[in-house]
Amino acid sequence: MARVGLRLGVVGATGSPGTELLELLDFSSLRVGEIVPIATDDSLGRDIEFQGSVFPIETDDARLTGLDLAFLCTPPSAALDFVRRALHEKVPCIDLSGATAGSEDVPMRVAGYGSVPEDIPVLAIPRSPALSLVMALQPIAAAAGLKRVTGAVLESASLAGKDGMSALYQESIAVFNQQPLPESTVFPGPVAFDCMSGAEGLDAEGLTQRESALLRDLALLLGSEVKVAATLIQVPVFAGLGAALSLETERDLAVGEAEDLLRKAPGVELATDGDEFPTTRTAVGRDSVTVGRLRGDPSTQRGLQLWLVSDPMRLAASHAIQLAVLRLG
Repeated sequence: MARVGLRLGVVGATGSPGTELLELLDFSSLRVGEIVPIATDDSLGRDIEFQGSVFPIETDDARLTGLDLAFLCTPPSAALDFVRRALHEKVPCIDLSGATAGSEDVPMRVAGYGSVPEDIPVLAIPRSPALSLVMALQPIAAAAGLKRVTGAVLESASLAGKDGMSALYQESIAVFNQQPLPESTVFPGPVAFDCMSGAEGLDAEGLTQRESALLRDLALLLGSEVKVAATLIQVPVFAGLGAALSLETERDLAVGEAEDLLRKAPGVELATDGDEFPTTRTAVGRDSVTVGRLRGDPSTQRGLQLWLVSDPMRLAASHAIQLAVLRLG
């Protein structure tokens, strides 16, 4: 008997982002009739099981034809070709890859903030870590305005997907066994038991490519009048993201008022005394951003400090599905 419901494509279905999206899609309110999983030739012959049915991995982007919507979970370098194909086939897309984030022609959307017009062919999810940060910053910006945001963002090996986590694992084993570290093809240098920032190269302003992208995304999401300075640091953990931020608001905002705002904000959990302390490990597998250590900043007149953690990959997948629900019902 034929399945009745939406026909959804997942491009990059066998990678970490695609796997996260399929897992969450299984529990969403979307009525899915067929999944069309698309991946590279390396995945040819594999199947995806979804809601009791088995769908073979496709390697031909022609299978985009006739989809109700496509989720793009590929690396950024591969996503644009699929965007062009989807536009040609008049298939709406939600891009999780970051390839179209920041483009003047592609709006970025955060679930819970703003509408999702039905006639927009491509929507972009903010790149990691912008999505994680804006979830905590947006409620404060809306209530008290933001003048300045500074901080350090700690990024895990999962930033590079399964290859990144495998590289950290292999390096860790080598260190324990007192063996030479394997040459990394994923990161610009060794990551096991070490932290690094800027190893991939800096531009004329002293920023990495990812730091520049973060500033651009936050300017689009929060407004260009908000001054942002951030350093991204690669840390030797397998998954999760952490950020220590200092904020300056336009008007006075007491810590208690900020706590109330974050407690009510969509997709945010507030950790207070007595709660489990938020760590990058406790964030893994959660669809929300957890904020802790919210306190005043004595270095400025209207300042706040906070610590936040998230699972960026799962967060992006969750937001993509929420946007799909808003668009498709």
